[in-house]
Amino acid sequence: MHVRYVIDGVAHALVATRGSDGGVQLRRGQRSLSVSREALPDGRWRISIDGRPRVVHVAAGADAVFVHAEGLGAFEVERQTLSHATGGAAGGASDLLSAPMPGVVIAVPVAAGDTVRAGQVLMVIESMKLETTLTAPRDARVKTVHHAVGASFALKAPLITLEDA
Repeated sequence: MHVRYVIDGVAHALVATRGSDGGVQLRRGQRSLSVSREALPDGRWRISIDGRPRVVHVAAGADAVFVHAEGLGAFEVERQTLSHATGGAAGGASDLLSAPMPGVVIAVPVAAGDTVRAGQVLMVIESMKLETTLTAPRDARVKTVHHAVGASFALKAPLITLEDA
């Protein structure tokens, strides 16, 4: 099956094949990954990618799945089925950082007008007792901080808008 996964706004076109063991083989271009999952008793999941396990929290929304991995923060994974005629998706860093899940802002170390570097912390949020750090996807200038510390927000709410520096 040809699918496109949009992970934090960047599209990845893949071919997914389910194996007889319940695992999945993902192929993107010449690269192939073996993926398996196991439900844990505490509600988390153990996901193994090419034999490297990682324990994650997973929350399913209406249009996407939200994954929170320790050390990586939370990210949204949206699955879109593609036809054979659909080409690979182009992806790029977005100027709008949207809420990967509903939550509350607990820190905003930047302000409108600040110049930021790729990977710099823009906002720290909390959802379902999990802290997530949102970082700059590229070098840019902060155009708008949409929520202050203590503010709550809904799923996919705008959090930070960037512009070219």
